[in-house]
Amino acid sequence: MTDETPTTHIMRAGEYFLGVEGLAIIRSILTDPPRAQRRVEEARNIVARFDDFPQSLEFPVTEYDVEAGYTRWAPNYDGPNPAIEREEPIVRELLEGLPPGDALDAACGTGRHASMLADLGYNVIGVDATEAMLALARPKAPSVDFRSGRLEALPLGDASVDLVTCALALTHVERLEPVIREFARVLRAGGRVILSDMHPVIAMTSGVAAFPDEGGKRGVPFVLNRPHQISEYVQSFLAAGLTIEACFEPPVTEEMLPRFPTFAAYPEATSEAFLGLPYLLMWRLKR
Repeated sequence: MTDETPTTHIMRAGEYFLGVEGLAIIRSILTDPPRAQRRVEEARNIVARFDDFPQSLEFPVTEYDVEAGYTRWAPNYDGPNPAIEREEPIVRELLEGLPPGDALDAACGTGRHASMLADLGYNVIGVDATEAMLALARPKAPSVDFRSGRLEALPLGDASVDLVTCALALTHVERLEPVIREFARVLRAGGRVILSDMHPVIAMTSGVAAFPDEGGKRGVPFVLNRPHQISEYVQSFLAAGLTIEACFEPPVTEEMLPRFPTFAAYPEATSEAFLGLPYLLMWRLKR
């Protein structure tokens, strides 16, 4: 897919509502049948009023490739962004106790982690494939050496850094192992890797990397999140000679629910569908 030929389909709001009701139903149909039956009744009402507002609202849903999507998203990427808000405090926790040294922020985006690492005393290199992101990162963190490059072929020498961070990016690559091998290649012995990603459960339930449309127009432009199972991460770590020091799976919380697009119309179904599902997958590794 290229930016000139993005894939666009039309989605009805009612279709999305039914999907959320269905996820809520399957989570409780055996363990709490009365709760599931309430969701079934609500789904019936949605179908009966499918041509009425808000079920009748139509949205263009457009998939972009990674570079085109993040070029469009760059001006608004830093927020409000629930994944960033959930992820950043845990990254700080995973950094605690590590001595500052040379760091790589891979897929650095707008430089939010690169800037944080610089403030913590690291000598930082930031690498990203999207120039629109790097253009925002450079003035944010003037001391960081920002470079254009891809995760599969990092523009760094062997054993050149003590720390690698990579945030909310591996879910866009087709295969994890080549990227993880690159992280291990540039890492010195005893160095750490800190990773964050959308959890595969979210990626498998239509959790795409959606961003605001230009000019506030109605629509859902997005970049695909590819679900990498936890076993794929672990196998990639082992193949690259990395050991696991910590793993976190932060769940969807009550505070996050109002950010889901169905919450205003169907709060109970939204809660029963998503509350408690693993939202992020986070790792700290050692070479």
